[in-house]
Amino acid sequence: MSSTRKAAAAAATALPDGPRPRPGGDGAGSSGTYSVLDFLTDGENDAAGRQLVQLFSGYLYTPVAVAIVELGILGRLAGKALTPEDIAKDAGTDPDATGRLLRAGMAVGLLSGDEDGRFRLSAAGERLGPDAGRLGEMAVLWLEPIREAMVGLAEHVRSGQQVDPAAPGGFWDYLGSHPGEAVKFARAMGYATSRLPAALDAAGYRPPAASRVVDVGGNRGTMLAWLLKALPDAAGVIFDRAEAMATAPDFLGAAGVQHRTELVPGSFFNEVPEGDLHLLSRVLHNWDDKSVRRIVANCAKAGSRGGSLVVVEYVLPAVPEPAAGHLMDVMMMVLYGGRERTLEQHRALIEPCGYALREEYPVGAVDGGQPPLRVLEFVRT
Repeated sequence: MSSTRKAAAAAATALPDGPRPRPGGDGAGSSGTYSVLDFLTDGENDAAGRQLVQLFSGYLYTPVAVAIVELGILGRLAGKALTPEDIAKDAGTDPDATGRLLRAGMAVGLLSGDEDGRFRLSAAGERLGPDAGRLGEMAVLWLEPIREAMVGLAEHVRSGQQVDPAAPGGFWDYLGSHPGEAVKFARAMGYATSRLPAALDAAGYRPPAASRVVDVGGNRGTMLAWLLKALPDAAGVIFDRAEAMATAPDFLGAAGVQHRTELVPGSFFNEVPEGDLHLLSRVLHNWDDKSVRRIVANCAKAGSRGGSLVVVEYVLPAVPEPAAGHLMDVMMMVLYGGRERTLEQHRALIEPCGYALREEYPVGAVDGGQPPLRVLEFVRT
């Protein structure tokens, strides 16, 4: 790691001088939870000051939460109260360092403690536990290469060097050599997609008619399951890396569509299974323009004239505005060498491969805000 990254990593884990965590508390936001807002003086404690101090507080909070998740502490505390020594013995960690981490876990609202020196999960901690469901799965998104890439953001902006996620040591190489982490990542991606079907229903979106739907890079098949329910006479295919589909059988079985679905391992850079509807749900933003053309061309080759290509992405606004897609764009840049794109940029890449834009559907609006996602429906020409 470079000196710049080491300095940033150190800043991420060092507590500054000043107010210390207050004891007690049962979750983030309670009166017992440490708050970076304690650093604000009366003259600074306005909306802009609070926004700025919270903006930089992630370097304090996130590493603590990630360490607690990675070390399996949440699972060890499920339904019980333990001392640092108990946890350290079971987890194979240093007792003193474990105790310090647990106290930091209290400060960020994941744990609570008692006068006997035992710790238990707070209400927030229970939401991240092993039986908590989707939020617990999302917590494992911050794998080591993702953290490393984001810490190096300023360095990347200085150099502008293109990231190759398929290169030795790249993100896909990491997942290939860490199958356990690959399964965790697949689950996190499944959670990230889990709200999309409800958002599509809320937006009134209905997919184009099809008899064979191919979910390209489909992970566990969240979107495919929704499509097959909307198209009751269609068969489905999930096409992805084998490790990415590890949780697909259970998910598809629970959704009641496993008997209509085939799992096909492979690389979309080589070929794509035939079908009359190909889905690319948050796949293209992982890749540079040249790779996108190759993926889409393979879909076109496997598609039929009049068939459909459905693309789901964070489509960037034509005029810059504070949209979530711009944050995703930065992550794509440093992790994959990919990018988020405007509608016109999508069309410029996809239409020369043999498609024409048929319709654009905004989805995912929350509390009256701008919808962060778009469904781009293309027809095979």
